[in-house]
This record gives sequence, structure tokens and C-alpha cells, in this order.
Amino acid sequence: MAYTLGGSVGQDGENRPEDVITVYTLLNRILLQPLPVSDQVTEELILGIITFQEGFLFRPDGRIDVGGRTWRELLHVVEAAEREEIGGSVGEGGDNHPQDVRIVYALFNELLSRPLAVSDAVTDELIRAIRDLQRPFMAHPDGRIDVGGRTWQRLTGKGGTGKSVKSVLLSFDDGPEPTGALYAILDVLARHDIRAEFYVLGQEVDANPAAVRAIAERGHAVQNHSYSHINLARAGKSTVRREIRKTQESIERATGISPTRIRPPYGAGGWAPYDAELAAVAQEYALQIQNWDIDTEDWRSPRGIGPHKLAVIERQFQQRQHQTEFNVLMHVLGDTAADLEEFIQSLKLWGFDFARP
Repeated sequence: MAYTLGGSVGQDGENRPEDVITVYTLLNRILLQPLPVSDQVTEELILGIITFQEGFLFRPDGRIDVGGRTWRELLHVVEAAEREEIGGSVGEGGDNHPQDVRIVYALFNELLSRPLAVSDAVTDELIRAIRDLQRPFMAHPDGRIDVGGRTWQRLTGKGGTGKSVKSVLLSFDDGPEPTGALYAILDVLARHDIRAEFYVLGQEVDANPAAVRAIAERGHAVQNHSYSHINLARAGKSTVRREIRKTQESIERATGISPTRIRPPYGAGGWAPYDAELAAVAQEYALQIQNWDIDTEDWRSPRGIGPHKLAVIERQFQQRQHQTEFNVLMHVLGDTAADLEEFIQSLKLWGFDFARP
């Protein structure tokens, strides 16, 4: 896309409304915190210009002049990022031309939930982001992006390693308690516009119907996880039927929705060939038995899905490298809620889209 500027914008600039809007639009491609677009110059816009200039000017002046260096640098970064082109390697031991470095920052900031501070210098933070991107497909991540290389293809979505090749469906067991963790999880998912499955326990639904309604009202799927979390594969058919029936009724009372899937506690009886009694009762209630592909093991000590679990999760994905769709198991836990933002960021860096139930 071609961008033009008819006059200077910013501190003591001519500030024509159409030019001001153009500058807002371009800066919002690269700034850590996007600015509300307006046709008026604000203190926030001037600060945004200064922030950008700090990467290449000794004395930032908060103004963009037609044909001046700030305008040229801004155009180069934005247009090159749109073309997804760099002229040399970026990162650990790379050529690190300033304009290429800013392009890489801009591309990462389209992926990351916590954007990097844009600069024309390679920082430890940028190298860490590159290595995080490389881990699923490199045994020894080197923290460098080479022109046309696999890391560049992964970052830009080009070739067979693009960002939209594989998808994950996030699922959470054992809710809706603790409700504090549940609402924190719902808030993180909302920030990323992600929909998930929640396999809830009937006895907790009866105790917290409003929490279960909140799950459904936010667009997530509420599914059956038994009434009291017993091992259904070891239970008699009448017990299995009671556990499933009571949970169906509890969810229907709370939400008006009939679940379509069941995940048996511990996954017991839920792997093919299915437990015969579980399969028969599930069929009576038109329920699909659904276990998981990736187990985050967030319930194991130390709990959560932070860096201490990522290596385990990565190995599971690598062992299923020819699979394209994954159901990822988590639980409604405080530690999981605290780690979820970073985990979603890691999934994005690894090239996954987020499927909807």
C-alpha cells in the first residue's frame, strides 16, 4: 500500500487532518501501545513519534517532515513489514541492519500478546522471542533469522511452515470450581478472542450455576465431566448412567444447553476401544466421548503451564508432527490461570491457530 504525506505532522507541524490520520495509522503498526486514531495531534502522538525517533535520532523532535528521515524510516519499516522482506540476518550473530531489526520487531508484535519494545537494536528480549519461535522445529535454536530461512518462513507464514497450518482447541476440566480461577481464565480467553471447551462436574454446577452460565454466555462450550469425578471405567452401568444423567440435568438447568460431549474423569474408558458401559450410556444421551491429544500436566507439581512444563508440551507436539488438529487439556486451577497468557503466546509463536468448539 502506498502512503503519502502532504505536510509535516507533530510538534509545531502543519498537522493537516488527513496527514495526522496517516501518521497514527503507520505508528500503530509498530508502537508497543497503539494510539486512538484521530485527526488531531495529541501529546500521545508526539510521544509516539519521539519513541520511534529514539532508535535513530540523537535529539528526537516529535515531528515528521515530508521527505525527512523520520518519514523515510517509518515508511521503510511499515512497507517492508507488509512485503515481509529483510535484507540480512537478524538476531544472535546476525547482520542486524537497523531497518531489518525493526521489521522483525513489527512482525513479532503481530503475534505476541505482550509486544516487544520496538528498537533498531537487537536485545536479549528479541533473541529470546526468536528462540521461542524456533523451539518446535529446531533441536538447537540459534536465536537468528536468516533471509528466506525456516525461521523467517515461520515468522511470516510463508511456505509449508506458515502460521495457519495447525490448530489447537483449548479444553479445561474440573470446573467451575475454583470460581476465581475460572473467571481469570475466561478473562484471558476473552482478551485473545479464543473459545474453549469446559468439561464441568455436575456437583460443582449445582453449587455454582452462575459461574457455569458465565462460561456459556462468553461463547464457550459447556460439556459433561461426570457428576462427582469418579472413575467411570470401574463403575457399574447404573452408576455411570446416574453420573452422566445428573450432570446433563445440572448443566441444562444452569444454562439451558444440553452438552454434546463427555470427557470421563482421568480419561478412564475414553480411549478406543472405549469402555463398553461408558460407550453405551454416552450413546443413550447422544454424547460423543472426547479425550485429549496434548496433556499439559498442569495438575502435576509444580502446578501450572509455565516454562517448567513447556518442554514436555513441545515434545508431545513434536511426536505428532503429522497431525494438524489438537485438543489441549488443562484444568481450572489458579496456577493455570496465572500461566495461561504466556502459554497462549507460546502457542502463537509455534504457529498454531485457535479452533472453536
